[in-house]
Amino acid sequence: MKGQDEFDLTARLPNVEYMGGDSTPTFNNNYQDDATRDGSRFTGTTFGKLVFTANFLLHSRDYYDQKLLRHEVYQLFGDRELCRFRTDVDLQKIMYGRPTTFEIKFIDDGYDDSLFAIQFEIPSGYKYSVARSNNLNLDEVSFGMNLSIDKLPSFVQSDSEFRIYNPSDVAIDPYYQRHDLILLINFTGSYYQITNNTNGTSYKYNKSSSGNDNIVLNGLSTISNGNPDSLNSDFGFIKLEKGWNDIIVTGATSHTTTFSFPFVYID
Repeated sequence: MKGQDEFDLTARLPNVEYMGGDSTPTFNNNYQDDATRDGSRFTGTTFGKLVFTANFLLHSRDYYDQKLLRHEVYQLFGDRELCRFRTDVDLQKIMYGRPTTFEIKFIDDGYDDSLFAIQFEIPSGYKYSVARSNNLNLDEVSFGMNLSIDKLPSFVQSDSEFRIYNPSDVAIDPYYQRHDLILLINFTGSYYQITNNTNGTSYKYNKSSSGNDNIVLNGLSTISNGNPDSLNSDFGFIKLEKGWNDIIVTGATSHTTTFSFPFVYID
């Protein structure tokens, strides 16, 4: 929950046993109709809210015990805030969701155990890596993350031409999709310009620097030494396509550029 440390649900509620779960992405295909033509013209796909269903078994001694345990479960998930959660199957992927209405009922007459399933609505439509790209280590890589478990790509670069890898299931787009992408920039030179030759997006910081300034491009906003400084930029942005991106830096005689973002997955 918001502002709380992560905890193991089955340790918090020892009478509750997690029975597995699964997620279902929502694909919204958009079309445009033309009164003079047959069919519909495809205009694009967006991802609606992701739905994750978690299944549980609740052990109780009798009806009264079950009522008390039910209250604990409902109380835990009833604070209206987004909760961050992950499972033992996708331990390195996190989700932010809210539970929908769920019932806790006895398995059948004469049984003291109860089965229940909680459907969590994930409004962003995504799962995210636990660690950001610039803080990632091999212990935080699991299957389904589109990464090698032997060697990680580098997200800190100092060459004038280099490649950045985006292992996400989608392009990281801070403009149209408001994705989280931060560039940490230190440079020496009359200006700094970075261009992604893979898709043509670019960003330019127009002021000179001797290498002692800390420039941050947070999505579309520029911050210099902790102060807003977008007026000294061209208001550009960098978008990272899926897979490898060919990047070039100009204007700077030397630089260190760090790409910091969580990896984004649709399942």
